[in-house]
Formats: sequence, structure tokens, C-alpha cells
Amino acid sequence: MVELMVVIAIVLLLLLIAVPSFADLIDRARVRGAAGAAISALSEARGGAVQRDRDVVVDFKGSGSTWCVGATSAATPATGSPFDPANDVASACDCSATPTACKVGDQQVTELSSDYNGVTINASPAEFVYDGRLGAVQGFTAAGYTAPSVIFTSPKGKYQVQMTVAPLGQASLCTPSGQPVIQGIPSC
Repeated sequence: MVELMVVIAIVLLLLLIAVPSFADLIDRARVRGAAGAAISALSEARGGAVQRDRDVVVDFKGSGSTWCVGATSAATPATGSPFDPANDVASACDCSATPTACKVGDQQVTELSSDYNGVTINASPAEFVYDGRLGAVQGFTAAGYTAPSVIFTSPKGKYQVQMTVAPLGQASLCTPSGQPVIQGIPSC
């Protein structure tokens, strides 16, 4: 009986040691998953823009723990209709109201905060457009470009990941300075 009690005590001690690091692992994985999914959605939107030669509008909605990112492309002209840059323009989809409307071609491009329980963002960046020819962000000038950027924060607030979109359209992740490093994500 004494031996059984000693074994139970050792098991309980090991559990007490393991639970906090397991909770930390889950916290880190949620923020990394949300940021990775947003990067994936942006990559899909950019690739779809170039593949279809159609501009794609990317829009973040919400802030705090209720957010989403969605992308939609301009409609493909009817067979035999000429491409008209003035009229064949993509409009932003509202991923918070109708996430299924956010499509690039036939592919739905939406990420919702509800898939990443407790992960928050600081604020929604302004919508931006991927150019259908080059995949670059439209409307930037070398001197006046403000990169679309958002910071994802883990449910417990310990970890943060910043996502930034470069002028040529590539999205990247980094850990803001002063924040705990997440393996595989460089510091900003």
C-alpha cells in the first residue's frame, strides 16, 4: 500500500510539472496556427491573382478576439467579352457576414477567429489589392508605402506574432522585439 501511495505521489508530481508547459505549448501553437493560416490565405490570394490575371482584394475585419481575413477576385468576363480594367474590378468581401462569398476563382479564401480559440489581433489593417499581373500590392510608392500589418496575440497574452505584407506582395511573420521567441519565427 505504501509503495502504491509513493507511485501515485510521483505521478501527481510529474503531472504538476507537465501541465503548465503543456498549456504554454497550446498557447504558442494557437497563435502560430492563426498567423500561419493568415499567411496561407494571403499566399493563396496572391497566387490566384497571378494565375487568373485578375486583381484580388484582401480584407481583414474586426479586432480583438473576433476577426477574419478574406479575399475575393474580380469576376471572370463572360466568354467572348473583352477584359475591361475599368469595370472588371474586385470588390472586398465581408468575411464577418458571409465568409463563403470570399472566393478567388472557385476557391474560398477565408480564415475566421473562431478556428483559433482566444487568439486576438491588435487592429484590422486597411484592405489592399494584389495586382493580377505581378502579384504586387497595388497603389504603393517607394516613399509612401505603409505595409499592411497585424499582430496576433496568444490566448494568454504571452506570445505575439506580427504579419507584414511587403510591397511586392510577400507576407512574412516575425516575433515583435521584447516578446518571447517562437521557434521557427524570426525576431522583427
